Amino acid sequence: MSTATVLGNPAARSAARTLATLIGAVLAIVIVWTVFLRVVDVSSFVAKSPGDVVTYLFTAPEAAANRSAIIADLLRTLADASYGYLLGLALAAAVSLLFYFSRTVESMFTPTVTAAHAIPMVTVAPILVLVFGRGALATAVIGAAVVVVPALLTMLHGIRATPRADLDMITAFGGSTLDVFFKVSLPHAVPTWFAAARVAVTTSVVGALLAEWLATGEGLGGQMLRAANEFQFDRLWASVVVLTVVCVAVYQVVAVAEDLVTARMSAAR
Repeated sequence: MSTATVLGNPAARSAARTLATLIGAVLAIVIVWTVFLRVVDVSSFVAKSPGDVVTYLFTAPEAAANRSAIIADLLRTLADASYGYLLGLALAAAVSLLFYFSRTVESMFTPTVTAAHAIPMVTVAPILVLVFGRGALATAVIGAAVVVVPALLTMLHGIRATPRADLDMITAFGGSTLDVFFKVSLPHAVPTWFAAARVAVTTSVVGALLAEWLATGEGLGGQMLRAANEFQFDRLWASVVVLTVVCVAVYQVVAVAEDLVTARMSAAR
């Protein structure tokens, strides 16, 4: 693809920017990681360098088996994260719409929801495990509990931030509350809702890891806990690095989708 094609195609520009961001993020992680190990005096038995992780994943005699095991655990963690991600965003969208159409309900429950978010999830998760068991349902509920409040507040802010003049114009021409919502408030909130979706990518992974630590014992969460207890620090660090890179990549994929939707909405105006 030529430079002119990239510059003239919004999708290509977004993809190129995403690739550059991903490469930059990986380089930044490696630099900070290396500097940290040089500044902090930690035993090399515990703290592994980027070179150690590369050896574990690519050049060691058992590298293929190492990669296979981590990829299998990663796929399980991503599946667990997707449960909480989708459920959390769906709940956040539904509740934000409820709050949008009822100021009374919003004023009643927003302080409670915000205060509940301050409770450490590690103290709530065992209760959720007792209620919902140790299967996929508990994983989805724990992940959604981590995702829902930040996403809800972000989505609600996006809807409420619609310029008053635009709302008054629709109302002046006889538009109903639904007309105001679908023609002005929701389109105006799309970038903010995508921002909530981007942030939820990482928080859903945190929720999945928490569920795996406390409930299922599967995926990278369960494996990293076992690796730490069994002093398998090579595998622990490699798992953290792989998960971090994948999270950055998925975050950028959501950003590309946001750019494409925003560009199409701008072209349609």
